[in-house]
Amino acid sequence: MAEKEPSISLHEKADDATPSAEDAGERRGGGGGGHDSKFEKRVLRKVDVRLLPILGALYTIAMVDRSNISVARISGLDEDVGLAVGNRASVALLVFFIGYMLFELPSNMVIHRVGAANWLAAIAFAWGLVSMGIGFLDHWVGLAVLRALLGAFEAGFYPGCVYLISSWYRRYEVQQRLAVFFMTGSALSAFANVFALALIQISKTRTSYKGWRWIYIVEGVVTCAAAVLAWFVIVDFPDSDRNTFLSAEESAFVRVRLAEDRGSEERGRVTWAIFVDTLTDWKVWSFALMYSAGAVGVYAFLFFLPIILKNGMGYSQELAFVLSAPPALFSVVEGLVVSWLADKLRLRGPFVILQGVVAIVGLCMTGFLKDPVPRYIGTFLGEAGVNGLVVTTLAWQANNLRGDAKRACATAVMITISGLGGIYSSLVFRQQDAPDYIPGIIAVMAICIAAVVAACISILLLRWENKRADEGKKVIDDLADFRYTI
Repeated sequence: MAEKEPSISLHEKADDATPSAEDAGERRGGGGGGHDSKFEKRVLRKVDVRLLPILGALYTIAMVDRSNISVARISGLDEDVGLAVGNRASVALLVFFIGYMLFELPSNMVIHRVGAANWLAAIAFAWGLVSMGIGFLDHWVGLAVLRALLGAFEAGFYPGCVYLISSWYRRYEVQQRLAVFFMTGSALSAFANVFALALIQISKTRTSYKGWRWIYIVEGVVTCAAAVLAWFVIVDFPDSDRNTFLSAEESAFVRVRLAEDRGSEERGRVTWAIFVDTLTDWKVWSFALMYSAGAVGVYAFLFFLPIILKNGMGYSQELAFVLSAPPALFSVVEGLVVSWLADKLRLRGPFVILQGVVAIVGLCMTGFLKDPVPRYIGTFLGEAGVNGLVVTTLAWQANNLRGDAKRACATAVMITISGLGGIYSSLVFRQQDAPDYIPGIIAVMAICIAAVVAACISILLLRWENKRADEGKKVIDDLADFRYTI
């Protein structure tokens, strides 16, 4: 599933002849009051184990609960609530993003004050109840209302997790942790449709409830149970006294190493001048466009792939459930490989272009070929490409925006635009275009093409800015050694 760029500092410096003190400290593995690298690794391992698995599991559940409408629709939902009439399906899909867009930023303003465990567990429990309630509906209007509530409750989860994870690690440690968190959700949610297939078997026993109802009811119960467990497991922010899983010495060590890494820059306050500066920065809008292209594609595959497999390619209901998992798993593997290469080569733009082209080729195969097998192969490329656009663009923006306050404003722009991308994908896949949804596939291709063009232009402009800085004609973001990542 598609989400937003974290408000963290991941900018990379040019390869200077003289390494900075920070870089040298990271190579020594020390920092934080003179503790050795073994102590540092032990503390980080403890944080990793307590933080990443539970957040990754809850993120998986969040992705499942927002996207299970796709498998529910081919399991009787359309007929029971009257969804397959006019634009009702598009409305039920897009209303999720209204609350999702409105409540993400306010949630991050509350989470530190309330406590991470309290807040994340509470909103997860709330959306679990909403998901369970969908299983008892009989009218599409009720479905639309509950999906709007689902979006409002889920809105705070992803940004809250990103905020919490980024608060525990130094700038050049956090990206790999966020990748583990994001890819855990993507990998595990690939099996959600297989789980849904198992759940609809309940309807074949002596019960009056159809399979789609059991999907929502059981998965809602699972979400609520996971939320209760999460309240006991999720750690709080590093400056909290509630983190009893670390000793006093270990807690102090974490706080010291974070202070050494971030300095005063991380505490920047958002002002009107910074807000205006962010909105007038072309890079912010370029990255937002690229990210949104990925978000549009991610939501398109989440919501419509099972329907296209069943009704468009002619696979049985069971195969439609099962065959929707491999493309998602392939996208995880491809995304990890591309991310490793991008970090190793310290490049971003060329990999954004690569992922965009992969997505376009895959979408062409899915939309315009006739034989089901190559069309299905196209879903592998398409899903890998759009997921890769999301991950690579996140890193590219983070590398090229300095200052916590500006990153916070840029994140707000990205959140809004990506939410509009979800609405876009909901509207372009119209019910009257079923079962192949060719206009919707073309619309996703169009925005991917726009992302590739934006990436090409951005590479040229960033290179030009770096060249001016090398010639002494410009100082980028008030830091003489800073260079944009291409």
